[in-house]
Parts: sequence; structure tokens; C-alpha cells
Amino acid sequence: MKVLLVDDERLAIVQLERMLRQSTELIAIESFQNPMQAVERASTMQPDVVFLDIHMPEISGIQAAELIQETCPQANIVFVTAHDEYAVQAFELNAVDYVLKPLQTSRVQKTIERLMERRGLQVPSSAVEEQAQVISCFKTLRFQTNGQPAEVPKWRTAKAQELFAYLLHYRGQIVHKSTLLELFFPEMDLKRAMTQLYTAIYQIRQCIQKMNMNVVIQNSSIQEGYILDAGQVVIDTERWEQEADKLNGPISEFHERVSQLLAEYEGDYLQDYGYIWAEHETERLRQLWLSLARQLAGYYLSREDRSGDALQLYERIQLIDPYHENEGLLVMRLYDELGYYDKVTVYYERFIQTMEKELGLAVPQQASAWYKQWMEKRLGSESIV
Repeated sequence: MKVLLVDDERLAIVQLERMLRQSTELIAIESFQNPMQAVERASTMQPDVVFLDIHMPEISGIQAAELIQETCPQANIVFVTAHDEYAVQAFELNAVDYVLKPLQTSRVQKTIERLMERRGLQVPSSAVEEQAQVISCFKTLRFQTNGQPAEVPKWRTAKAQELFAYLLHYRGQIVHKSTLLELFFPEMDLKRAMTQLYTAIYQIRQCIQKMNMNVVIQNSSIQEGYILDAGQVVIDTERWEQEADKLNGPISEFHERVSQLLAEYEGDYLQDYGYIWAEHETERLRQLWLSLARQLAGYYLSREDRSGDALQLYERIQLIDPYHENEGLLVMRLYDELGYYDKVTVYYERFIQTMEKELGLAVPQQASAWYKQWMEKRLGSESIV
């Protein structure tokens, strides 16, 4: 295990190094009294563990930890300090431990044991990079690694889950803490809200680590915000839209691919949670799906042998967008054409319910006229029989 020690007091470094070397698990230790030199060295060394003092010249240990995490996201952080007022802020940075000076051998040994346990649970960074990782956002938030079935993360709280979803939604962008406080903790005083925010971020990082996902939440102290970096992780909604954008030319040339993409749309964006802030993205992706579905349904209608496929697709379109009167009429005509006569009446009654009671609108003349003629025809044929 590679260890980096950072403390501006030389005696403190000597003492800590002596305690750490008592463990046979430690492979290499490097120490620095200058935090900026330590940050520079960390990018090439890629330490497994970094022990940091908090009060140092030039930059604090908190700031040094942020900089190190940007280039060494897999590094475990341990703060060693004589002050306890920074504990909450330290754990916000996903610190493994917070050890108070003067150091006690037994206390440092507990830290080492914790690091060993944590190291055993972690997947090596090289292995993580080789795994195909996917975050699914259609319908339910799920994680998938190395071809295994997608799994719903076990979040500590619903607030942590929504906060992760929000940061994922704005991945690659700085999300200011003030925005998060206003959105997630509007009724709390500032001090309590900040504590709740730090706790939620800590819980998110813990969950991500347990799921072995290559996702990093960086803390920007300069701009007082967070940046979620998904790295090479695939976001299913993003991939789906990219695949849809590749479709060019007549629908007859790629109708099978469109059918596949429509099937991959398992549900609306984060559908199971009803997040208000996600509504715009939900509607945007829904309209893209509807556009593709209507193109394919139109193609099926042009083919005499695909009426059944056209009906199934229009039924699904109607579930998502039930207020399109022309499509409603098409559905009834297809029911009639394919011999599903009972469904014509059931559908028409539901159509009346939607238009009159939900929207307060009159049933479109074209649809009501067609249904009236259809009923007269049906009644006439039945009386003859």
C-alpha cells in the first residue's frame, strides 16, 4: 500500500511514520511538509492513502484533499489534526478517519485496520476501468457493472437518492451548494442545512463505492459547489438519444432499429420518483420517443401485413399521449379492421371520459361521427343475423 504523509511539522511526520511502519501491510511511505509539493507528487504517485494535517501554510489540509481527490479519486483520506471543529467538513470529503493529536498508537492502529478493511472491499482502479458500467435512468435509477443484471442502489435516505440523481442530471457541471440548500433543505436554518447536505454527500459517496461505480463527486471550495464526474460510465438515456440521432433516411431502411429503440424506452426519465426538477428532461425524451413511434406506426400502416403492429404501437402512443384525436380515431378503425369489436366501444367510452371529464372538451366531431356510423353498421348487421 502506498502512503502519503502531509504535515508542516517535521516531528509529527516522524511520529506518524514510525507508528505506520509497525504495520507489515504498508509498502511505501513518502512524506511532505509542503502541501503543494504533496499535491503535485500525488498525481504521479497515486497513493492508496493520504494522511493530512489541516492547519498548514499556503493551503489547508481540506483544500489539499480536494486537489488530491481530483487526480487520485481512489485515494483514501485520513485527517490528523489537533482541532476537532473540521470533522463534518472532513467527512464531507469522504474521509476514512479523523484522528486527533496527540497521536496514540492504539488509535492509529484502529485507523490502519479500517484502511485494511476498506482496501479489501475496493475494486482496483484498473479493474474498474475494464468493467462496462451503466447507470439506468429510464423509469428507475439502477447501476450495472460488468454485464451483471442492473441493481437498484441501497440509498441510506430518499434525500441522498434524489441528491445523487440531481447531480447526475447536471453531471460535468458545477452545482452550487446554495442551489442544493434551496432545493433540498428550504425550511432549515443554514447551519443545520449544511450539515444535512454534507451528510447526504457522504452517504452518496459511500453508496457509489459499495456499488463499485466509477463515479466521483468533486468538491469545489473555490466556487462552493459539487461536480459529478461519471467518467466512462454509460448513461442509458444519453446513449439512447445518441443512437436515435444516428437514424437518417427513409424509415423503411431502419424500421427494425427504431423498433429496438422504442422497446429500450422502459419508462419515462426517473419516472418512479416524480422529481419536479426532472420534468423538462422527462418531457423532452418523451417527445423524442413519440416522434420515433409515430414514424414507425405510420410505416406499419403503409404495409398491409403490419396492421397488428401498427395497432400495438398506437395503443402505446395513446398511453403516453392520450389527447391526440386523430390517433384515437386510428385506433378505433384498426380495432374494427382486425375484428376487435368490443374494444371499439371500450376505447370510445374511455376517449369520452378523457375529453369531456378530464379536459372539459367536447368529443371531436370526426370521432363521434365515425363511431355513430360504426354502431349503426354493427346494429344493422346484428339484426340481419
